[in-house]
Amino acid sequence: MKDFRLGTGAALAVAAACLVLAPPALASGGPGLGEARAAAREAVRAHHSYRIIRSSHPLRVRACWRPARRVVRCSLYRTAPTPCALDGKTGICVQVIARRVWRADVRLRRGRAVARIVQVSDTTSETEPAR
Repeated sequence: MKDFRLGTGAALAVAAACLVLAPPALASGGPGLGEARAAAREAVRAHHSYRIIRSSHPLRVRACWRPARRVVRCSLYRTAPTPCALDGKTGICVQVIARRVWRADVRLRRGRAVARIVQVSDTTSETEPAR
C-alpha cells in the first residue's frame, strides 16, 4: 500500500510539473503573448502605412490580449511630430503630435505565429480625449 502511494504521488508531481512548465500556447490553443507581440511587430513593420512615416520615435506595443481562445490581438503605435509626417510628407504642416495605431490579430499557422493587420487609424493630440 505504501508503494502505491509513493507511485501515485510521484505521478501527480510529474503531471503538475508538466502543467506548470507547458507553454501557454499549448494550453490555450493559440500563440503565447510574447510570440504574438513579436509577430505583430513584424507585420506592422512590413505594412506600407508604417514604412512611410517620417519619425525618430520607435514602434511601441501598447497591449496584447486574448479576445478568443485561438487569437491574440495586439495594439501597436508610433508617434510622429506632425500629421504630415505620418504620410511621409515634408514641408509646412500643423505642429501637433500625431499617432498611427495598428491592430493586429495573431493566430498559429502550421505551428508559427502569423499576424494580420485588421485596423489602421490616425489620431492627433487634439482629437485624443483628455486623461
